[in-house]
Amino acid sequence: SLGTELPESDFSKLMDGKQLEEAKAGSADNRHFDDFRCVHLNLSRNAYNHLDELQLFPPVADCYITGSDQVWAQLLSRTDNQTFFLNFGPKEVLRISYAPSFALKSYPSELTGLLEQNLERFDAISVREKTGIKICQDAGSEPQWVVDPTMLLDGDYYRILAKESQTALPDNYMFVYHVNVNKHHIPCWKVFNSYNMEHDIHAVAVHANGEKSSGVEFLENAEYMYPSIQEWIRLIDGCRYMLTTSFHGMVFAILLHKPFFIILRPESKFAGNDRIISILSALGLEDRIVTSDMDVQKQMQMSIRWEEVDEKLEILRQESLRFLSEHLVPKTTYSDRELLQHWTQHCTEQFRQYVISRRRDEGKNSLSKLKKKIESAYHLPPVRRDLKLIRYGFKFLFKDIFNKK
Repeated sequence: SLGTELPESDFSKLMDGKQLEEAKAGSADNRHFDDFRCVHLNLSRNAYNHLDELQLFPPVADCYITGSDQVWAQLLSRTDNQTFFLNFGPKEVLRISYAPSFALKSYPSELTGLLEQNLERFDAISVREKTGIKICQDAGSEPQWVVDPTMLLDGDYYRILAKESQTALPDNYMFVYHVNVNKHHIPCWKVFNSYNMEHDIHAVAVHANGEKSSGVEFLENAEYMYPSIQEWIRLIDGCRYMLTTSFHGMVFAILLHKPFFIILRPESKFAGNDRIISILSALGLEDRIVTSDMDVQKQMQMSIRWEEVDEKLEILRQESLRFLSEHLVPKTTYSDRELLQHWTQHCTEQFRQYVISRRRDEGKNSLSKLKKKIESAYHLPPVRRDLKLIRYGFKFLFKDIFNKK
């Protein structure tokens, strides 16, 4: 969603009856998640599992961006979580956070100093909820509040994506999307179920689990489905109204102009609800939060003034895009060779420290063995797709180490 448009693709096929039954059966393969990633996401050749891997061979780029979602909910008491604070790569690389969430009302006091150190690494910081602003300010930083990246695009972009699916939809249905909850967290279901029966509305439900498992289909009189991402968007776009416990479920209901109700989760130290409240307050939609005394019949008759919502959202969208356009400016413009040299120098030092920390035996023989091990473990990232420069950089990296050893 940080892009300006969603490309059309031809990988999806029309679903016949058998395929539809497979989708209802809940297989992750049938939900085409991997297909979606391959077609719509520009993924790196490298797959990193730990911080030290990123530090050893960081991605070659002009800018690193962390976010969005709850990447900063991973506490810094675990060293590997500095990954989400971009503690890797040459210092010349621009570092920006876009709409991360802490999912906390306050950061643990014993980790505030470490948080301050990690935030100082950034050239620009933005967060997704108001509590995140306070946490950053307490750590000495001044962030900007921005909208979730999915909201940088309007509903028409997602409708184009949804056209890749032609799954038949019920004529008159409400859509339920629940995340990280059980039946005790949706006590209002009886009220909505009764309303559906009175108005001959069919209930279609989807839970956030990748596959069908025991205990997740707990809503009475609801047909559970396991849609692909495109089908999930269509289910929202085609419903009469939506009930959800999900922040992103709510976001897509707003983008697609669908009447919705959002159920907040019980909170203690968890502040995941703040991202929901922050955007609803900004858009004047606080009345869509389900309360124990809500009159569903009355609320259903109250239409949402989508023109007013869109006007407010467009202002927030432009402010968020302005944050990106103002800060997505490389510190210095480098040629391919200069960029490679910066990356090589950084990797040389990281590699040397890696050798020292692992207490490898001295001598070219042990270094050569380590070189082969690393070469087999990682694919060297491309420098603007110039493979010849890549090979030169790898050769220079190890030559430099051997000469200084």
